[in-house]
Amino acid sequence: MNAVIALCHFCEAHGPCAIFCTQTLRDTKIEDLINVEQQQQQGQKTCSACNYTLGRNNSNAIYSKDTESGATFVSTKVAALPEVANLVKQAAVRSLSCEINTNKDGDGGFVFFGDSSRGHILSHTFRVSDLQARGYYQLFSIIVLMKDKYFLLNTKPFLAEHLRKVSAELQAGAQSTKASEELNYSARQRRLSGAQFLMPTPRSLIELTGEEHVFAQLHSHFAWILLAGSRFLTEHVTFGNLPWLPPQSSGRPPAQRLTYNSSTLPMIQMYEESIDDPEQDEFFSLRHIKKVIRKEDFATVCYCALTGVKIIVRGAPERTFRFMVCLKKLLPEPMHNLMRIDAQHQHSISSEYKIISVSNEIAVPIASSSVFRIDFLDKHVNGTDVVSVKWPGELPRKFPDLMVKLLKAVQAVEEKTFTELVLNKQTKVLIEEWKNKVICLNHAKSGSVQAKLKKVLGVQPQDQPIINYWSTHLH
Repeated sequence: MNAVIALCHFCEAHGPCAIFCTQTLRDTKIEDLINVEQQQQQGQKTCSACNYTLGRNNSNAIYSKDTESGATFVSTKVAALPEVANLVKQAAVRSLSCEINTNKDGDGGFVFFGDSSRGHILSHTFRVSDLQARGYYQLFSIIVLMKDKYFLLNTKPFLAEHLRKVSAELQAGAQSTKASEELNYSARQRRLSGAQFLMPTPRSLIELTGEEHVFAQLHSHFAWILLAGSRFLTEHVTFGNLPWLPPQSSGRPPAQRLTYNSSTLPMIQMYEESIDDPEQDEFFSLRHIKKVIRKEDFATVCYCALTGVKIIVRGAPERTFRFMVCLKKLLPEPMHNLMRIDAQHQHSISSEYKIISVSNEIAVPIASSSVFRIDFLDKHVNGTDVVSVKWPGELPRKFPDLMVKLLKAVQAVEEKTFTELVLNKQTKVLIEEWKNKVICLNHAKSGSVQAKLKKVLGVQPQDQPIINYWSTHLH
């Protein structure tokens, strides 16, 4: 996550300032970190609260590296980059002076402030117990500074959850130190003696919490937040740029989306192992459907799959399974549960399944306008399957827009420069595009709003069969 996380405190000697900054640096060399340490040693503040040692050998920097992403997380007293250090300094002053949201118990809230020039900041202010400070507490804040306003706002729930855990850990350590100090010198004794208990120099966080490696722990927390924050929110391509579109899912559907019996388990295992392999993408491509049936029947089977006409594929499971998996590419992921592979009972045919494969022993209804039949015959010609396609229905005079795009994609497969991997990617994009269109139309509360949306989304009257079918299963 391209951000800076800083721990700030209100020093009684120097005022509000940042004392610990963690940020992500890429392609950073150890020599550069040494130069940062040398620069920070100049003009150090004298009080123990601001002048402390981060690690061993009086080191002024802690760093760790994520081997997977190659990012280096660096923690220093002052931000490693000078231009960032100025922004952090300004944000620290505001987070501890005018941008404060705390209750009487000291449980800090969160404040968002900033602008495009000075960065956008999420500030979490909290109190840490200190018997030697004015009011018996010190004021601290954790700020997250970044340039991307909307990314910061969208990750606010994630950041708030974990920043509260960090502040609670510091408060718990300070409370333990306070309890041990009160055993030796209680508040009542201080009042009766009239002694001046305030020290001339404020104490550091190490003294307050009693934890020698508190800054190493903070580095671990902040580095993890930066790493996890970059993976918490990801961008997805949607069509229409409408705010109510849900996040797009990735990867293959869960196993329960496809129902099957034990006779198809070996084939399904083969499918699970090869579906993510680009070299096997041709095996489960729409091109296989075009090879099995005639060219003129390809448009018909695609139309039936897209508009909800029941498709019954009859034949041996080892011959129909691949055909069924390829048909699955014509439906969006939430509708994959409408498929039934190798049904063993006749009642499955009359159920809500729209694409069903059965063995030759099971009786099936005759082809009709609502039933599209594909029968795999026993004979083979030149090593290829021979099928019988029956459907007395007729295609509309005007193909839906999606059908036209799919046909163009399949025709492009015949070109040498158009691979099956590209075909599958393009098919998935087209299916996802129409899924988003249907979801948008489902959110329209009136017919007039839906009519306007159709114009914006480019939905034509001949596309209505797809809209009617998909809208009942997409929400």
